[in-house]
Amino acid sequence: MGLYLFVNLSYYHVLTPAEVAGVPASSSVAAEVVRRLLGSVAVTLMAAAMMTSSFGALHASILATARIPYALAKDGLIVKSLAHVSPHTHVPIRALVVQGFWACVVALSGSYDTLTDYAIFALTIFYILVAGSVFLFRRRQPEAERPYRVWGYPVVPILFLLASSYLVVMTIWNTPRQSIIGLGLIMLGLPVYWLLQSTKKIST
Repeated sequence: MGLYLFVNLSYYHVLTPAEVAGVPASSSVAAEVVRRLLGSVAVTLMAAAMMTSSFGALHASILATARIPYALAKDGLIVKSLAHVSPHTHVPIRALVVQGFWACVVALSGSYDTLTDYAIFALTIFYILVAGSVFLFRRRQPEAERPYRVWGYPVVPILFLLASSYLVVMTIWNTPRQSIIGLGLIMLGLPVYWLLQSTKKIST
């Protein structure tokens, strides 16, 4: 967190707020700062470093995110076949394949900036739900064992909820079309969930 804040402060030390806002979508603030300080060759090297970092982060994200449908399937909340794990690699291959297919569909549906807007908007909503669950579990299970406790509770999670809710509201206010599409993509999961639960009740 400290490194992230320090890097952003350095951006504003080199560029004015107006220049930061005026950086074109085809470039980045970091690239513009490096170009001014070290020249165009350094920008190329930085782009290669950022690409390598992005691949590493994407690799970790793909493997971690595939565990979500795997866990849902294991709990009987979605199609059970997604809980299958490879006996050799212990990786939920079917969940990875489904995730890869959906990623291809989404990737063909719009520009990179549009997709990141959808993703960040949706993720922020789920971050709010996760942070809110801290209060829920504290209330429902006050005696439960907690190896890790939230620092600064309840002030820190409340501040996080307020800041995240503000971001969601402002996103809806500034980009209502993208927000509605993002919410629609999330809501697509509800009919599937209801259908699977109905089928589960009939079979039992």
